[in-house]
Amino acid sequence: MKELTFTSFEEYKDYIQKKMNQKAKNRGLEGEERVHFINQRINEALKLWKENNFQQSIEEDGFVLITVWRDEEGVRKIRRGRPKKPECEKLKHSIHIRLDEDTYNKLHHYCDSKQLDKSEVIRNLINQLN
Repeated sequence: MKELTFTSFEEYKDYIQKKMNQKAKNRGLEGEERVHFINQRINEALKLWKENNFQQSIEEDGFVLITVWRDEEGVRKIRRGRPKKPECEKLKHSIHIRLDEDTYNKLHHYCDSKQLDKSEVIRNLINQLN
């Protein structure tokens, strides 16, 4: 989380313009496309400024405080899908084994009866070793 303090819309607009200029550069936008991108974001900033009545806060307090949420690396990310496991919980090694039909059937039957995954059963057996 980062808190930014502004004393006027012009100051906020300059901040947005610099930030969006950098984003446009990172995206490879040039010419009219770049100008349109930056102007669109400045218009969104003006809309946000008016919707939240920041000008009144400046008149009353002399400043407005805007909070920006960021992740651990300082980058705002939107992720989809399954959350990442902590490093200590990741399973890093894979083992492939061959089983005869009888052994495989025993393992399969045990897993079904206990409602466990084959990998989980094998890990449990390995953990029981001294």
